[in-house]
Amino acid sequence: MQLRFVNHRGRHVDYDLTQNRPVIIGRAPEADVVIGDDKASRMHVEIRFWGGDYVIKDLKSSNGTLVNETPITVTVLQPGDTIRIGKTNIVFDHRPQKGASTILREVSRDFEEEQKGYRTVLREIVRSTDNRGHK
Repeated sequence: MQLRFVNHRGRHVDYDLTQNRPVIIGRAPEADVVIGDDKASRMHVEIRFWGGDYVIKDLKSSNGTLVNETPITVTVLQPGDTIRIGKTNIVFDHRPQKGASTILREVSRDFEEEQKGYRTVLREIVRSTDNRGHK
């Protein structure tokens, strides 16, 4: 499962959830998923895999948490649910298969965040394609 949202810088964020450990969402730099929303508490909500479901729990936040526009304290998340923390909408959904848009987003991230050049990224793409063909 995955959380998808647009961060305070206007970038699309995809965060993969695991069944191994809980995830804290909040404004604090220590949160697993940091949202730059002044209406978010430092440690706002926790999402954990429990009894076969992903469960979201509000951590006594100042402004509350909405799931599909309904205030919650604890609830089971369903694929497609929208979590609202302040002005930030986070979609809880199935992890999409890597399609062209996902690959383009990853390449774009390589250029911006890792400051790789065209040649380096193209070389990595060619290597990964060659490796798939020789298996």
